[in-house]
Amino acid sequence: MMSSLSSTTPTEPLMQPQFTLSPQLLAKAFPFHFVFKGDRTIVQSGEVLQRLIPDIIGAQLDKCFQIQRPIIQTADFAAITRQSNSIFMLKSLHSEMTLRGQMMPIEDCGAIFFLGSPVVTEISQLNQIGIKLKDFAIHDSAADFLFLLQAKGRLMDELAERELKLKDTLRGKEEIALLAEARARDVEQALENLQKTQAQLIQAEKMSGLGQMVAGIAHEINNPVNFINGNLTYTDKYVQDLLTLVELYQQYFPQASPEIIDFMEEMDLEFVLSDLPRLVASMQMGSCRIRDIVLSLRNFSRLDEAEQKDVDLHEGIDSTLLILNHKLKQGIEVVQEYGDLPKVLCYPAQLNQLFMNIISNAADALLEADIKSKQIVIQTSVDDSKQVYIRIQDNGHGISPEIKEKIFNPFFTTKPAGKGTGLGLSISQQIIEKHQGTIEVVSELGKGTEFVIKIPISLVAKA
Repeated sequence: MMSSLSSTTPTEPLMQPQFTLSPQLLAKAFPFHFVFKGDRTIVQSGEVLQRLIPDIIGAQLDKCFQIQRPIIQTADFAAITRQSNSIFMLKSLHSEMTLRGQMMPIEDCGAIFFLGSPVVTEISQLNQIGIKLKDFAIHDSAADFLFLLQAKGRLMDELAERELKLKDTLRGKEEIALLAEARARDVEQALENLQKTQAQLIQAEKMSGLGQMVAGIAHEINNPVNFINGNLTYTDKYVQDLLTLVELYQQYFPQASPEIIDFMEEMDLEFVLSDLPRLVASMQMGSCRIRDIVLSLRNFSRLDEAEQKDVDLHEGIDSTLLILNHKLKQGIEVVQEYGDLPKVLCYPAQLNQLFMNIISNAADALLEADIKSKQIVIQTSVDDSKQVYIRIQDNGHGISPEIKEKIFNPFFTTKPAGKGTGLGLSISQQIIEKHQGTIEVVSELGKGTEFVIKIPISLVAKA
């Protein structure tokens, strides 16, 4: 049998076979071969075909296989022999298996030897037709193809696994990146909150110190002023009585002694009699002025009014102007155009702090400006929706758009080092937010700046 498979040329004599295979080894070496005789009875087959088609030995060829290629009109022995140079495709009638191979006539035996292999394109097809990889002969090209498919499948599985791991890694990196971004936002927010808290603490400490100092000064001045103001009333009465007594003496004792007349001339009695009432009146006016100042200082400090209270905002503005009088008297005119405001439920000490920050900044801007007529205009009004407007406008140089965007940022300042902390407007904005209001800045270079503050007359309790 092996001699029929040897490679020879027509001009070379065939070598006599030295060895041949036993039927058992032949069935094992070529598991998908079979041999049929002239009456198309299958007389021999490989091990795998015997397992797949148990009655193949002795069966007719056309009971086991359908010849799909080449197309043979009548599939008899002679016709098959004539097509022996073709590649045959045999479809199993017992399974989905298709064999691809060659028909080799054996003239000595009057038989045809079919040597083929199953046609498969996927490893999974083997299970469908009941074949395993080990069923193939080692030299079989189909087995090589299947091994390549299997290797390809393993590689694809490995690639898929690596791709999955890579995706997991990338997903992990994306999650880490998102987490890092979230942490960065948290840190940024925490830093911003810290800056606000720091600004609040610094400004609160500053205002607390200023308030305590103002309250202390007001308290210390209040007692002696009250003492002086109270005694001036009696002093005025006593002076009037003494002056009346002097007039009575002059009326009933017109001839005074030379010594008295000399003293009257020396002291200029007529001037004293006319000037003394004006002097007392001036002292009373001064004491009243000091009393008003003390009252304004106490209104500004409002240390005992940290909670909400209905207050007259005009008193707070006036008190602030009094505190800032040392700046304003350097050539700044303050125009107060107050509307008819009702009392506003608010935190009075904090609103005074707000007025202090804005008016002080306006005064600083005007003192630095090289203009002749420096003016701050303060207007108040209330609209139909119970919103109070406080407008504080200066005619300084104005604020550039770039700086305007930053003026409410904590620690931002355009003042020289040591002359500003950059906290005033940031704190002012927080105070307005606490009062459920808004603060708007309208500014144009060369035309001044206006702060428009809007707060409700009464705060709405939050749930």
